[in-house]
Amino acid sequence: MRELVLGVETRQISSSAMLCEAADRMRAWGTTVLPVVEDRRVVGVVVEGALTPASLPSGVDPRLTPVRSVMTWEVACCSQEDGVERAMGIAENRHAPWLVVLDCCGAAVGVLSVEDLVSKATEHSSAKP
Repeated sequence: MRELVLGVETRQISSSAMLCEAADRMRAWGTTVLPVVEDRRVVGVVVEGALTPASLPSGVDPRLTPVRSVMTWEVACCSQEDGVERAMGIAENRHAPWLVVLDCCGAAVGVLSVEDLVSKATEHSSAKP
């Protein structure tokens, strides 16, 4: 996984950040998912769909509501040392559309979609004689 996330700035957000900040970051960074961190540890993820006005309960103000109120607490993760096949297995077993990639200290270093993994696996298989 290291080669897939190498040189990519880690995009994440604090659980105490407001929903409007998460939406702004996603737009600015061109992403649909952000790892949610507390004390440099991944505690969840927030996805774009959770931030749309239609998905928020009536009366929720995105400027005053923290990310922790809509984040998903269960996260599918892999190590940056894992190979593509192992990462794909984790995603499949967890029924996850993406994985948060962690370094040896458990800090998020990137997010990979299943599409990223499939593309990389295809490259590996076509490169083999």
